[in-house]
Amino acid sequence: MSSSVTLSWGSMPSGMSLRENVNFYLERALEKLDLNRTFPRKDIERRLMEPDSVVERKISLHMDDGSIVYLKAFRAQHNNDIGIYKGGIRWDAKVDRDEVEALASSMTWKCALAGIPFGGAKGGVAVDPASLSAAEKERLAKAYMRAFNDILGPDKDVPAPDMGTDSQVMAWMFKRYTELCGDRIVPGIVTGKPVELFGSHGRTESTGYGVVLCAGQFVQVKGARAVVQGFGNVGMHAALKAHHLGARVIGLIDPAVFGGALYDPDGLDVPAIVSTLKKEGRDAVRSRWPANEDPEKVLAGECEMLLPCARENLINSDNAGRIKAKAIAEGANGPTTPDAYVALHKRGVVFVPDILANAGGVIVSYFEWLQNRHEEYWEAEEVLSRLEEKIVRNARKVAAYARERGVDIRTACYMLAVERVARARLYLGAQ
Repeated sequence: MSSSVTLSWGSMPSGMSLRENVNFYLERALEKLDLNRTFPRKDIERRLMEPDSVVERKISLHMDDGSIVYLKAFRAQHNNDIGIYKGGIRWDAKVDRDEVEALASSMTWKCALAGIPFGGAKGGVAVDPASLSAAEKERLAKAYMRAFNDILGPDKDVPAPDMGTDSQVMAWMFKRYTELCGDRIVPGIVTGKPVELFGSHGRTESTGYGVVLCAGQFVQVKGARAVVQGFGNVGMHAALKAHHLGARVIGLIDPAVFGGALYDPDGLDVPAIVSTLKKEGRDAVRSRWPANEDPEKVLAGECEMLLPCARENLINSDNAGRIKAKAIAEGANGPTTPDAYVALHKRGVVFVPDILANAGGVIVSYFEWLQNRHEEYWEAEEVLSRLEEKIVRNARKVAAYARERGVDIRTACYMLAVERVARARLYLGAQ
């Protein structure tokens, strides 16, 4: 679909930050929409580009050895014109203000495009979670909630898991918020909680499943050769879903899990790999499936479907020329730099962009929030059925819009999202 549209974006900068990448795509959509003409004297574009607030606080963390370390923690709230703020909390040594601002902006457009009543937010702590014990992680989770509880709440801003955090971290945050509320139970303060603690079935697999379901609206999944980069929660479930839908997963790339990359042209036994990883850990996986190929070679190998599901800027000007995938569905946030995107688009590569492809997580987070508010809980089959229905509807809406406007899929995504938020802003007024 996207390969039939010619991009005319002029000279392409390289080495852009994630925030610059998001704003680059946003600016292209704004140029197409020309909102300042549609809404004269409203300064609407500035309202959409800039975050509502970015709060930075220092957290003191008591370590197991008795020492105290001070960590930078952030919460960016980008836009709440269509609903309360919503976004994950990331624990990563590279987290900084620019990154959480970029991810909060991306979440605004993701929620608007998905048609759910949330605005964008994102939190983070500059820490390597692998360096923390379980007890230190618990103290950090509760310290974060204590530090930001004044701006968080089930009707204000609802966190969720992101890179480096999980359902256990959300359970600890839920516990601390309950204590801060005088032991009043408020399940909707976070999503991505364990199912046994007011969480939703389907939340764990939702993002990965959604990536493949969305990709299936633009490319043929059954029989396709698929390569998955990143084997965390998103990549693992994307690989499983692709396998179950009849794709041949020929490559899995994750040095942290596999010590490199796994490659088999006949297809890897994804269910067995996942089962071993969950039950016995990485050492058992590496023993039974030793890494047998260079990650860059597998990333650039021939396949019908490449699913980058780890970090931003993975596909860039340095390696774009070697990529041979026919389609790329972005499970991670910002895995493709703009210059690489334009170069690959010109070669006919079909892109299913992140704000469309990886929205499954926030969609099921919305389902969890609804279940918490109504105190009514759905079975896994109902959650996943509703997820698929929404993913398919959204993908078809984007495809139709792209055809009507004569734009590529990524630009169509941003245009649709921006239009929705801009009109909400107009209805709300300046005050």
